[in-house]
Amino acid sequence: MKPYRSILFVPGNRPDWIDKAPRFGPDALIIDLEDAVPVAEKQATRPIVRAGIERSRERGMPIVVRVNGLATGLTAEDVEAVVTAGVVAIAVPKLEHAEELLKVDAWIEFCERKAGLPVGGIEMMALPETARGILKAYELATACPRVGNVIGGVGSRSGDVAQAIGYKWTRSGQETLYMASHVLLANRAAGIIYPIATGSLEVGDLELVRAQLERAREIGYRGALLIHPAAVPIANEVFAPSREEIDWNKGVLRAMAAAEPEGRAATTYDGMMIDYAHVRNALDLLQQAEAFGMEVGKYPHVKAL
Repeated sequence: MKPYRSILFVPGNRPDWIDKAPRFGPDALIIDLEDAVPVAEKQATRPIVRAGIERSRERGMPIVVRVNGLATGLTAEDVEAVVTAGVVAIAVPKLEHAEELLKVDAWIEFCERKAGLPVGGIEMMALPETARGILKAYELATACPRVGNVIGGVGSRSGDVAQAIGYKWTRSGQETLYMASHVLLANRAAGIIYPIATGSLEVGDLELVRAQLERAREIGYRGALLIHPAAVPIANEVFAPSREEIDWNKGVLRAMAAAEPEGRAATTYDGMMIDYAHVRNALDLLQQAEAFGMEVGKYPHVKAL
């Protein structure tokens, strides 16, 4: 998937919220047909979501839709209702087996063809929320080419994962560090460059929200699903390169650009030995910053195989 620092949840049955949410500055929205929609309203919510997607497309806002899990019997009709231009991904909850993703993949392809959309253009986010699903994160990540992310990250005080694992929640998050790292590693091993974390469910403690998002970034996540607009500016800051990182990595490229004419593929910079591995890291970070619209400035374009 493209790099998204912040993907803000919006209940699918609230069209006014769908229209208002982009004002808070998220990189994308995730419109929910699952747990944020009352059972009695799920079918009636589908056309509301469809119309919201179309309005969001006109505004240039990327849309992810979280459909209902396969055990509900609602998934196929959810997919049919929302596959349209402007949807970048379908998020599938309560996953445990790769075969489940293959079913959804086939439904999405059918709907893409029916709508005249490019086949494979809509990705899938896998949401494992049981012990078995989390354990099989790599199988989910490699189920098919359409899988763009397996969502992991910090745990919450309550919810599906807390019930499935039985951990005792702490502010430090030590109890879910292994799970978050396990899913992160599965993503990267599957070639997923920008893994996305579950964001904090805390809405009254922005200091804790920041700490949880920083923890996710520290272990390798590049963005988060968010449930409250107040978390958006925090996520956009945490998951974007800092000015210090931008300047440091531009320095790496300048140092290597100066070393190459002297026939050297390694040199020292800021007291550290660097080579082309560090060039690749620098280029990746600077390109991310540019993708987020950050001012990077000029830097040498050093080639690295």
